[in-house]
Amino acid sequence: MPDLKAGFALAVFALVGMLAGVADAKIATPFEYNTNGVEITNYELDNNDMVLALDVKVTDTKGSLELTLGRNLIDSKYNGKDDSFLVIADGDEVLYKETKTTQKSRTLQFSLNPDVELVEIFGSHVKGITFAQYEQPVINIQNDQLQKIVTENSILKEKNTKLLGEIDKLKAENDALKKENKKLDSRIFELENLVSAMDKKVKDLNSIVSEQIKTIYKWFSRK
Repeated sequence: MPDLKAGFALAVFALVGMLAGVADAKIATPFEYNTNGVEITNYELDNNDMVLALDVKVTDTKGSLELTLGRNLIDSKYNGKDDSFLVIADGDEVLYKETKTTQKSRTLQFSLNPDVELVEIFGSHVKGITFAQYEQPVINIQNDQLQKIVTENSILKEKNTKLLGEIDKLKAENDALKKENKKLDSRIFELENLVSAMDKKVKDLNSIVSEQIKTIYKWFSRK
């Protein structure tokens, strides 16, 4: 009769081995990767934002991730030359090393903190759709905005010219008022002098009249 305990132990050992194998199994991805203390649970390619997004679980105090990205999958170029990727982990930029570069792929290596859950790798194109294809509408928008700014600037220049003209006119009127004020000041001064002279003449005339009145009074008094 078979030993049931031995059979049960063997079955448990096999089951544990299978579960361990499942836990260590990598998800199927269109890129190669090696991890140390990091598990990739899901990925997404977005050709609108030009990004490869990875859902990760960091199981070590300092996990590391190495990705070999095919250029036909995601790449970063500027003016036909290789440019830097932008790697973001939960909103924070991550510094990486490009450990290998070929005509077909680029290999990136970087570390992740234990609390990281999302890694985003931004490039210039994803799956053959390049960022340049989205540049034309952006350029058109920028040109429209630029034309609007130029138009507004022309309007402001025209208003500024009118204001300068009005300011010059006000300056001229102010200068004319100053000249007129000077004339008025001189006339007032002349009038004051005339009044003063007339007042003196009146006083002199009063003195003469007074003397004459006194003389006449004396003459009548003698008679």
